[in-house]
Amino acid sequence: MHSSSVLDRRAGAGPGSTARDLLVLWQHPVSREIVPIGRFSRSGSTYSFRYTRGAADVPDFRPLPGLDDLDRRYDSDRIPAVFAQRVMDPERPDYVDYLHTIGLTPELATPWEQITHSGGRRAGDTLQFMEVPSVVDGRARARFLTSGIRHVPDAAHRVAGDSVCVTADEHELALTQLVPGDTLQVNAESDNPEDPSACMVMAGDVPLGWVPRALSADVRTLMRPQPLTVSVVRIGEPGTPSHVRLVLDLDVVAPDGFRFDPEVRWEALAA
Repeated sequence: MHSSSVLDRRAGAGPGSTARDLLVLWQHPVSREIVPIGRFSRSGSTYSFRYTRGAADVPDFRPLPGLDDLDRRYDSDRIPAVFAQRVMDPERPDYVDYLHTIGLTPELATPWEQITHSGGRRAGDTLQFMEVPSVVDGRARARFLTSGIRHVPDAAHRVAGDSVCVTADEHELALTQLVPGDTLQVNAESDNPEDPSACMVMAGDVPLGWVPRALSADVRTLMRPQPLTVSVVRIGEPGTPSHVRLVLDLDVVAPDGFRFDPEVRWEALAA
C-alpha cells in the first residue's frame, strides 16, 4: 500500500497536523480484548515508537515486526515499516477518493496525517491508532472515530435503561442529517457482551455507534457527575467505510483527580 517516496523526511511535517501522540491498539486474537500496546509519536520530522505497560502485561506477547525490543525507544525520520503499510501510495488511481473518505486533501495527506485520520486500520488487521486523550486546564479532551457503526441497525441495545432498536434506514437517515458541530449524547449501554463499560453515541433516540473500547471505562467515569455530550468533527457521506465515517470530539469538565488510563497501561516502558 505504501511507497518509499512518500515516507521521507519531508513528508513528516505537513500543515494541519494537531495530533502528536497516538496510542497503538492491538486486538488480542483469542480474548478479542483491545490492548494499548504502544505509543507512536511525532516531533518535527522524527517519528518515535515505544511499547507500553499494556504490552508487557500480555502473556507471550509477540512484538511487532521490526520492533523487537519492548524496552527500547525507536526513533527515525521514517515511519516504521509495519505502520507505513497503512499509508496509501499516491500513485494509486483511488488515492484522491481515499483521502476524501478520511477528510484529507492531497496537500495535507502526509503519512502521519493519513494514519491519524484513518485510524490506521487495514482489513483483517489487529492494529488501530487513536489520538491520546488528555486532561488540560481542568477539561478532559479526546478525539475519536466512532466504533461499530455497521453493527447498530436491526439489533436491540439497552441504553440508559431502555431497549432501543433502529432499522438500517432510520440509522442511515440519522447519520446523513449530521453536520460538523452537531452535539450528540453519550449514554451507558448495559449487557454489552463485548464491553462491560460500553458507551453508546446517540442522536436523540437513535443509536449511532460506540465510544471506542479503549476509552469507554474512562468515559463512564466522566458520565457520573454530568450528562455527557460530544460534538461532530467529521461525518462521511453514504458509502464511506463505517470505521471512519463519524469523528467526534469530547471536551468536558474533568472531575477532581480524573485522569485517563488510571491503570497506567498507556505508560511507555522506554524513557
